[in-house]
Amino acid sequence: MSAVPAKPIKEFNVIICGVGGQGNLLASEIVATAAVKAGYKSRIGETFGAAQRGGPVASYIRIGSNIYGPIVNPGSVSLIVAFEPMEALRNAVRFLEPGGMVVMNSRPIIPLAVSMGKDKYPSVDEIAQLIKKSGAKDVVAFDAMAIAEKMGNPIVMNIVMVGALAGSGLLPFSEDLVREAIRERIPSALLELNMKAFDEGYRASARKS
Repeated sequence: MSAVPAKPIKEFNVIICGVGGQGNLLASEIVATAAVKAGYKSRIGETFGAAQRGGPVASYIRIGSNIYGPIVNPGSVSLIVAFEPMEALRNAVRFLEPGGMVVMNSRPIIPLAVSMGKDKYPSVDEIAQLIKKSGAKDVVAFDAMAIAEKMGNPIVMNIVMVGALAGSGLLPFSEDLVREAIRERIPSALLELNMKAFDEGYRASARKS
């Protein structure tokens, strides 16, 4: 028997973006699973850059009653959760709706052209200002990788960011459903670490929102 949504919505779109190898797709599956638990329809679509590992990756999570296709339209996304700052900017400029919110990991992955001195990577503050100029109401930036490293496993950065997404206050369902989805998706041997990562991200985002 399906749950009845606590708050009927026609459409709520989320993008989780980063680069290949950051755990983007698992994060999107967790959020979509939580949405279904809340009684909503949910669809996931993905786009990949030229190289799956190291190239741009974006997952589109569509939630609500008027959801038929997996791809979002420009200017229709309420919340962008970015594992990498430039990917936050790239997606916000195209997809974020006026008054939307961006939550991003502030640790950049420096492109080869920048490492070779052929290009410049803007500061996180510059990226945040550009996102706000594109119409964002709020930009929450923190070093999710530092949190994961402090916990002893950088791989859980994606779950830190799932916690930050839940802590944004924008999701139309409880963070407890996200926790349930994590318990279903993560192997038991790694569950305690991932739940702690979620809680750390949740607190970091809620403090800055």
